[in-house]
Amino acid sequence: MYKDKTPLSLCQNSQVKFGTSGVRGPVNELTQERCCAFVEAFLRKLCQASNIVCIGQDLRPSSPTITLWISECARQLGYTVWDCGSLATPSLAHYSMAHQVPAIMVTGSHIPYDRNGIKFYLPSGEISKEDELSILNTQLNTFSKVSSDTTIEDHHDLALAFYRQRYQNAFTALDLSGKRVGVYQHSSVIRDQLTEILNAFGAETIPLGRTDAFVALDTEAVSKEDQIQANQWSSKYNLDAIVSTDGDGDRPLIADEKGQWLRGDQVGMICCQYLKATHIVTPINSNTGLEALVPKATVIRTKIGSPYVLAAMETVKPSEISVGYEANGGVLLGTNAEGLTALPTRDAVLPILILLAHLPHQPLSSVIHALPKRYTSSERLQDITVSESQSTISHLSDAQHWLPLLTKIYTDQTVSISTLDTQDGARVWLSNNDILHIRASGNANELRIYVESNDSTHSDILCTHTKQAISSLFFDI
Repeated sequence: MYKDKTPLSLCQNSQVKFGTSGVRGPVNELTQERCCAFVEAFLRKLCQASNIVCIGQDLRPSSPTITLWISECARQLGYTVWDCGSLATPSLAHYSMAHQVPAIMVTGSHIPYDRNGIKFYLPSGEISKEDELSILNTQLNTFSKVSSDTTIEDHHDLALAFYRQRYQNAFTALDLSGKRVGVYQHSSVIRDQLTEILNAFGAETIPLGRTDAFVALDTEAVSKEDQIQANQWSSKYNLDAIVSTDGDGDRPLIADEKGQWLRGDQVGMICCQYLKATHIVTPINSNTGLEALVPKATVIRTKIGSPYVLAAMETVKPSEISVGYEANGGVLLGTNAEGLTALPTRDAVLPILILLAHLPHQPLSSVIHALPKRYTSSERLQDITVSESQSTISHLSDAQHWLPLLTKIYTDQTVSISTLDTQDGARVWLSNNDILHIRASGNANELRIYVESNDSTHSDILCTHTKQAISSLFFDI
């Protein structure tokens, strides 16, 4: 079946890619052959010490079929499958790491329903960038086939209970009695368990927006429609907060009592403060107010993507408190802290509970108001090919090439570039203290736009103007 093939060669001339968030591609191109090729390379190349693999899935219509394929593939390779069913990605990772076995999650996270993906976890946690290369270039025909009578064991309830217990053990003093929390359920795989967890802490939960149709909720690029809807929900139901996650439950979305969605990097900053982090790792697009909020902590800035965050977190001593987070709101715990065991993968429940833990003392809007006055906004240009994105970023890697763009964005003032950072895309810190950052998405045909300024309204307007300027200058849109 795989003669002289690698997962990389099997994906040539297709939109199936393997990167920061695992394998991703259009459903019609995620064939059984391609899915099983990645699974075989992962298990046989990186997981030889185990004969068990945990497998989970999200609620996309294509996920059950892909899960069936990879479960049968794992069994044919001699692995006993622990079927964890539909559950959040961090729940699967938490369960597999505790039992020191690898895991595979079928999910496309927040991307549209007609696409899907596969994430891989070693017994130690997320795979690294080096592991990705190893999987991509594994010669599949070098493996001898295994005839096996292995079974599929149902571990769904066990995995859910184990994840729930994690937070019951850590937040023993949390009492949300009298607090009304809206749960925007949509098609999130964790919608029911999240509601149960909040109810266990005494919150009165109001289910919102539940649907069987898959919703591609991107916590880093909340739509105007979702913002309007949150404002309406908050007013209609007199809510203290609204919480939600993306499709696979590893990125949170949290709104205050006014229905205003909180930026993910603001959430991350508050979590670092709550957990008393001594070492913090976050990508360069996260709010720069962090350094002012926790001046005594060591802060490391990385390229965007959890593998880069994790790689930097691994350098921290176990005696320190290591926390990582991304602008999408996902929080990674690198060491034990505040009654929690380490879980070095993106998690949505931890930041949700940390934010809600403030409610008995003050509204969430006050918590946000107390943060340093730096504000971030983000936008995206969709249907931009990889080559188009690379060409644009390459052009903007020269400071002189920013001048026409800055002139178009800032029609009422003259600004200059103080610093240009090309660590991940092209990011400029301007003389007026604004930051503009342009980069190619790591998992979709999109150009991402991030801005930061000292004023929230200006940040949103600046982001819109930057998107319009890039569209007209580079793409004739």
